[in-house]
Parts: sequence; structure tokens; C-alpha cells
Amino acid sequence: MSKTPTKSDPTHVFIAREITTPNKDQQGVSKAVFSHVSKLHGLLNDWMKLRDRGTRFCRAISALKLHECEDDYYPSQLKSIMESLLEALEGLKNIVDGVNILNNQLRALAKLQPTDDPVIFTWSVTKISDTVQKIYDSLVKEDRLKQVITAHLISVGVALGSYTVCTPT
Repeated sequence: MSKTPTKSDPTHVFIAREITTPNKDQQGVSKAVFSHVSKLHGLLNDWMKLRDRGTRFCRAISALKLHECEDDYYPSQLKSIMESLLEALEGLKNIVDGVNILNNQLRALAKLQPTDDPVIFTWSVTKISDTVQKIYDSLVKEDRLKQVITAHLISVGVALGSYTVCTPT
């Protein structure tokens, strides 16, 4: 007759083992790269949301119509919109900093893996690292452009509704 083994029976101890695959790397590089790529995806989604938010603020600024343009006039509604625009710009800067960190880490991971074996589908760590570098360079350029535009919007009280410029005192 068979008997049910007890939990303390040493012959029936379950040990979890990882199933190895042909593309499995022993250093865990592919897992780290996948984690970084998903973080990058999240940062890029946040970038799109903040960019759209900043665009809405710029549209709100252009919707303000000034009927009188005097040297000492600065619309009161503009202050809160400009503060929100600055917050969005700061958020974009934080995203650029985050992508820079991921970029540096991916470059280091590319140096750790000497071969060009694919880690995510057919992409090697080097190819992913080069692509993230290009994304980072693009984000830096766009962030600089947005900083310049925001600085001009803040330093000059723009009345886009009537296409006149009023300088706040």
C-alpha cells in the first residue's frame, strides 16, 4: 500500500529551478536591459503627456486677448498659466535626466556583453544602447528648445490674441 509522504520527507523536497533557454545569458544582462527598456518606455510616455500639457498651456496663453496694451498691464490669468508651464518644463527636465541615467547604464551593459547576441528579439545590447543614445540626444535638443521658448514667453508678456507684445514692468 502506498503512503502519502510527509512534508519533512527529504526525498520529496521541491526545489524551484530556472528553465534555461538558448539565449539565456548568465550575467543577467538581458533582464537588466529589458528592465531599462521598460523604464525608458514609461519615461517616454510621461514625456508625451507633459508635452501635451505644455501645449495646452501655450494655447491658453494664446487664447488670452488683450484689449489694451499698456506698459504696466500684465494679465492676472497669465501668472497661473506660466507657473503651470514652468512645472511642465521642470518635469521634462527630470525625464531627460532619467533617460540620461538609463543611457549611461545601457552603455555600461553594452560593454559587459562582448558579443552581439540578441537580448530582446533581434536587438543586441549595443544596438539598444545606440538607439537610446539617439533618443537622449533628441530629447536634449527638444528640452533646450522648450526652455528657450518658455523663457521668451515668461520674459515677454505675449498677447498672441491681438499679435502685440506687452513688456511687463
